[in-house]
This record gives sequence, C-alpha cells and structure tokens, in this order.
Amino acid sequence: MSIRDNSTGAVFSSPEWIALQGGKGQDVTMGLLPLQTSFLKESKKRLFAPLEYMFPEAVSVDEDGNAQKVLPTLPSRYDLAKLDTNIREELSLADPRVGGGDLSMTTMISEAIVDMLHEFCIAARRAISEVEDDNVVDPRTGSATDAMKHNLRNTLATFVKNAPENTFVTPYRPAQSPHHEEASHACSIALLPALQEMENLVKNSILNPLCYALNTRVAASIAKMHRGIYLSGNDASQTTSFVQLHLNDQFDQIASSYLANLPPDYGSIVASTIATFSIYSFVSNAALVRPLDENARLRLTQDLADFEMALEQFVFKGGTSSISQISDGKPYAELRAVRQLLYWNKLDDKTLSPAEVAKSLLREVWVKDFRPSTLFHFLFTFAPNLLSSPHHFKRMEAGEYVGTLVKLDGSIEDGEASAWMTCMACCDAYQQRESVDGRIEDGDRRISAILMIIGPELLRRRRQ
Repeated sequence: MSIRDNSTGAVFSSPEWIALQGGKGQDVTMGLLPLQTSFLKESKKRLFAPLEYMFPEAVSVDEDGNAQKVLPTLPSRYDLAKLDTNIREELSLADPRVGGGDLSMTTMISEAIVDMLHEFCIAARRAISEVEDDNVVDPRTGSATDAMKHNLRNTLATFVKNAPENTFVTPYRPAQSPHHEEASHACSIALLPALQEMENLVKNSILNPLCYALNTRVAASIAKMHRGIYLSGNDASQTTSFVQLHLNDQFDQIASSYLANLPPDYGSIVASTIATFSIYSFVSNAALVRPLDENARLRLTQDLADFEMALEQFVFKGGTSSISQISDGKPYAELRAVRQLLYWNKLDDKTLSPAEVAKSLLREVWVKDFRPSTLFHFLFTFAPNLLSSPHHFKRMEAGEYVGTLVKLDGSIEDGEASAWMTCMACCDAYQQRESVDGRIEDGDRRISAILMIIGPELLRRRRQ
C-alpha cells in the first residue's frame, strides 16, 4: 500500500500532471484549469440564482401611506423544496448515469454548494426577526408569538442533510453501488461546514431564545412549591399533587405548541434542554423547602414520581426515548437519588458526632449523583431556625436563588462554588448568634459543623 501511495503522489507532483491541470505558474489558458473555472462559474450562477428571490424586503403601508413595521420575509416550504431540488440537480452532474460527469467531481460541486449556503445563512440571519426574551412566548396563552412563529420556519438544514443520499443512493435502490455510496459519503463530508453554520444559526437565533423563554415559565411554576404546599397543615390525601396542579398542563402545552411544529432534530434539542433544566430546577427548589416533616416528605415523594412520569411523556413527544438519555444521564440520576436522600436518617442518632454523621453521609452510594449544593441545602431542613436558609441570607426569593444555580440553558457548574460560599456565610452567622444565645431547642445543632466538614470534600470530588 505504501509503494502504491508513493507512486500516486509522484504522479500528482509530476510536471506533466501540473501542466495538465494548469495554474501554479503555468499559462492560465492551458490545461484543465480554465475548464474547471468555467464549470464552477456556471455552477455557482445556477446555485445562487434562487437566493435572489428568497428574501424580498417586507414592506407595508397604512391607509395614509406611512410605512409600517412588519416581520421580514422568509422563504416558504415550497421555496426551500425548490432550493433542495436545485442542489440535488447540481450534485447529479457528477453522476455518470444522470449528468454525464464523474463521481470525482462531487467534492468540487459540494464546495460550491457550501459557498451558496453561506450566503443563504447571511441572508437568513438578516431576515430572522430579533426576538426579545419577553417576546418569544405569549404570557397569557403560553403559545409562540408571531415573531417566534415566523422564525421557526427556517428548516433548510433538514433538506441539505439528506441531499447526498437522495442524490446518489436513493434513486438506485434496492441496488447498491460502492461508488455511489462513496460519493454520497464524500458529499456529506464536504457539506459539513455548511450544515454546521446552519445549525449554529438555528440554535443561536431560534432554539436558544425559545428554550430560555420556556424555561423561564417552567421555573416560575416550579418555584410555587414554596407557597406552603408542603406545610404540615396540608393533608396529603386531600390536596392535588403539586406536579399535576402546576406542571403537567404546562409540559403538554409546550409539546403541542412547539415540539410538534419543529423538525425532529430540533424538537429533540428543545425537549432535552427543557427537561434538563426542569429536573435541576425542581431538585434545587425541593432541597430548599423548609420545614420538611414526615408528611411533607411523603407528598414530595409522590410529586417526584409524578414529575418523572410527566417528563418521560414530554421528552418522548420531543423525539427522545427516555429522560435517562439526556445530558449523559446526570439529571435523571440526581432526580432518582432524591428519594434516597429524603429518607436518610443518620441524624436520628443523637449520640453520633458531626464528624461521624459527615463520614456516614459521604459513604452513601447515591451521594455521587448529587450536586454539592443540593446536599448543602437539604441539610438546612434539619437545622435550627437560627441557621438561616441560603436564599434568606441573600435576601432573595427561593426561585430567584435557584436561578443563580441553574442557568436557563440547563448548565449548572457556575453556581456550585457560589452556593458553598453562601452556606459558609450562613454557618458563620449562625455560630455568632449561637454564642450569644445558647438556648436553642429546635432543630439539630450539629448541622453547621456537618456542613463545614462535607463542603470541601464534596467540592473536591466534583472537580475530579
């Protein structure tokens, strides 16, 4: 194989081959270069022609002739399908059976298509409406605003992704040709830069603002768990589940209004992002619920089961088989581990020292599935009232405080160190109060010391 490669390299670097190709110091009118240049010029002219009519300026005037602000014009599905046909016709020129060319021309034509799609993305970026965070979702109905519906129509990437196979493979099925398979693969590789650019355009301009807006609404609903729904005065058998009351309908509306109208790839991205954010936000809010007696634990356990079921149905509608597959399974692992944490009972043994309780907690198998902040905040539920909760210490609402831990895109790493600093400040303030008033009858006085022991160790494990 090495001898063969050396021979091929020698041929391609030979003066005769360079002269045949033209260029590289040779006469530009000689060789194959003028023919190649002429072909690419005409090919790009055919490819770029439809773009001229795809993004016309949107103009509207009122009865008095004054210009009105209207949404920019985006190509219709018919226009995108026509552009897809134009791309496949150009690629088919490399198919000897259709265009009379040679399959080796595939990469060259694909590069011309990449240039055309780059111009398409520039025009689309100008045409996509700049949607503000508060103008993505209608606050009254929860449905997409006109500006967001307008932007969701940009779906060219699906056509381009399927173009290589539809051009070189599908027309000849059930017959199979290694040469056509290779041409389809080479075309797919050559089109990757254009696909990546279109994916970035859709994510940054459409999907990310949509996810942020929807997650903001979900976060507001989850934060309602701090309105006393888990207080001991509420009977678990007579009160509707918190998830059924506040979250089920919201997830169903998102699935029907947004996921159903998105291409499968994009629907999966939106569903996964919302599910990841929802899990982390729900767990973080639940850890801040205080007090958390036996009745509240039972109700929260039921809500965890309802929440998991609601999310399973939600992500399935978005094209993902299970929530255990999103974000490498980390959000789901933490959600499942909350049940173990709720009934952890080492603090019932009052004879154990803070160090012994801390070691017992760190040895639990499910601890590795938690973010440090979740464990920190949960321990506050056992603490005396004199030990302020982190969000109270920072003079924030619980939902607002959770927003500093879980970002709207579902990322969580930035808030862990900040949460630990807040917990340390709470413990310092508690120790000062305790030294002044030592008569503390409620809660477990060991919590502050336990937090100071497990905090550095949990953060160290997190960094590994």
